[in-house]
Amino acid sequence: MSSEDWAAAYKLSNSALTRGMHRLWRALPSSPRCGRCGAPFAGPGRWIVSPLGYRPSRKNPTICATCVETSPPGGMKMQTGVLFADLRGFTASTEAADPEVVSRLLRRFYRCAEDVLFPDAIIDKLIGDEVMALYLPDVQLHIDHDEVPALMLGHARELLRSVGYGSGEDPFVEMGIGIDLGEAFVGNIGERALYDFTAVGDVVNTASRLQGEAAGGEIVISQRVADHLPTPLGSRCELSLKGKSNPQVAYRVRV
Repeated sequence: MSSEDWAAAYKLSNSALTRGMHRLWRALPSSPRCGRCGAPFAGPGRWIVSPLGYRPSRKNPTICATCVETSPPGGMKMQTGVLFADLRGFTASTEAADPEVVSRLLRRFYRCAEDVLFPDAIIDKLIGDEVMALYLPDVQLHIDHDEVPALMLGHARELLRSVGYGSGEDPFVEMGIGIDLGEAFVGNIGERALYDFTAVGDVVNTASRLQGEAAGGEIVISQRVADHLPTPLGSRCELSLKGKSNPQVAYRVRV
């Protein structure tokens, strides 16, 4: 679908007909249900909507797959918050480790990410020792646009605490986080059988680069995020990021 068609489909989700269908979904028993369209995930209502594809998304179990990864190929530009969390020195520290032990460590890390990020973020990707999360107020209707910067920073701090930072003991993994906010192209991107619900654009690349600059136990936030926070946080710095022609103003925040 073209960007215009995708945007029209999202606009249709606010039409009287679609709102009527969503009211029907919400009338079906029972909770939990999709936070966007109201399709039930449990109870008798599940047997009505599940064959139609209304089942929990693998990227956020509080949204149905129809609203996310099984929506039509294509996408549109929208405000996007991006969070990257990466394990520091993971390759070197696990070089001689038993692969099964490594997998248990990663599962523990992924569980921490799910516990902290759901239901407000969409976990876009689990890339080995890295998690990429999206904050999409145009998709997750319970989130206001103005809430996203503080929400991301709160999640970043909580994620660091969940692995042990600030507890008085050593964290079970070393982690650094980068966050940015801006316009991205969001949708099911790809061709034919190989497409995935994701976001692309400068905001994604910048968040990834900022994460690469974060030390263990540190969050590096962009100027765009800092501009939307009520009070200045962390220490200001200028970073030379790969692919950027000019140094980027950022802020280093610790738990």
